[in-house]
Amino acid sequence: MTDFDAGDIYDERDLFLVAMDVEGTLTPEAWLALQEKTGLEELKLTTAHEPDYDKLMKYRIDVLRKNNIKLQDMRDVVQDLEPLAGAREFLEWLKPIVPRVLLLTDTFEEYAMPMFEKLGYPAVFCNSLTVDPDGTITGHTLRLKDQKRRAVEAFQRMNFRVIAIGDSFNDISMLKTSEHGILYCPGDRVMKAHPEFPVVRSHDELRVKVGRIIGANRRVMPRELAPIAPLGESEASRSMWLLICNVASTLAPEPWPAVQQALNIDELKATTANEPDFTKLMKHRAAVLRKHGVKLQDVKNIVEKLTPLPGAKEFLEWLKPILPRTFMLTDGFEEYALPIFDKLGHPMVFCNFVEADAEGYLAKHIVRTKDQKLKAVQEFQRLNFRIIAVGHSLNDISMLQAAERGILYSPSEHVIKANPGIPIVKSHAELKAHILDILEMGPDGKRRKVA
Repeated sequence: MTDFDAGDIYDERDLFLVAMDVEGTLTPEAWLALQEKTGLEELKLTTAHEPDYDKLMKYRIDVLRKNNIKLQDMRDVVQDLEPLAGAREFLEWLKPIVPRVLLLTDTFEEYAMPMFEKLGYPAVFCNSLTVDPDGTITGHTLRLKDQKRRAVEAFQRMNFRVIAIGDSFNDISMLKTSEHGILYCPGDRVMKAHPEFPVVRSHDELRVKVGRIIGANRRVMPRELAPIAPLGESEASRSMWLLICNVASTLAPEPWPAVQQALNIDELKATTANEPDFTKLMKHRAAVLRKHGVKLQDVKNIVEKLTPLPGAKEFLEWLKPILPRTFMLTDGFEEYALPIFDKLGHPMVFCNFVEADAEGYLAKHIVRTKDQKLKAVQEFQRLNFRIIAVGHSLNDISMLQAAERGILYSPSEHVIKANPGIPIVKSHAELKAHILDILEMGPDGKRRKVA
């Protein structure tokens, strides 16, 4: 007999996250497309020539103003752009293999949404423009200086190994910081300046390269972690909204009640709504399963058949163009999380793991990182995001309290009484309305004018 082991830090296997540049890697360069349409030679300048993106954007905006080119002109150009050959297929291939794909782009949300839509709305970190009422672009706001590198560092502090993919000079800092950096179709100047990175020339080659990294039978040693900035330093500069959502009882059924119902074992009725100490709860579950002769594969067979809650998939589809920065977190194990997320069609899931002993019984619960929900909120806040957090149970409360806006989704009376200050919604329709209120949007998804 093997004693149940619940570790605090996941350190026995590599959990990858793929961070990708967008323009030049997955889509054509929008500014070069605008240059081709307008014939303006001044717009041929890109980050391959001017790595200082802030300086480059000031130059571009000045060119637009002098030539009376408005935001709608840029939107029209982007709307006609199709992803690079093989890009969408690469992202679809990647979903079940690495269900954590993040697009890191210096482009701007005000005109780039058609790009994200054609790529299937992966999670996207981007920047924003300042636009006059007549559509004249007057300025730009870089959400965070060197955001690509700092995003990679944040995910490394959340115990991920990062594979970063880019094509130009403004991608180099994230490639250097990641565990694996790959250049996709770089220009000669970029390639000569950085011969340390492998180069691929197509998404088929990229698929092979990423597949070999993930499939290699050797441990990927993590980079030394960057120092953590004090949380208060980013408070005044947080701008864009980002949503973090717990999975169980919010988007999908709780796995363990489903196991309890299938096996008809009363001792498995305990959940985090009753016992917020997840380690203690998992030890209890392991002992009960062993007592009744239920092996881990039996549990997996049950949870793999679960389907999303009614309205959950429609909610996520609605959310994609409204808030294209949504992360799903669960303290549940991978065999529960991945089938559910495949059914939900969402490409960003953080989860934990379970393992069996030699007899096949649940013997180990591996926690990817301690307090992952709270830590995720704090790391995203350091990246200058304002957080909307949605949860259901006691083990979500620290996340909800740390977020700028916390929402309880259909909680139990016990959870409500213990946390009377957190807003409550009872359905996905109510959740949609609450999110629109936070984002100051109307039901049509257009931003309301606020006095």
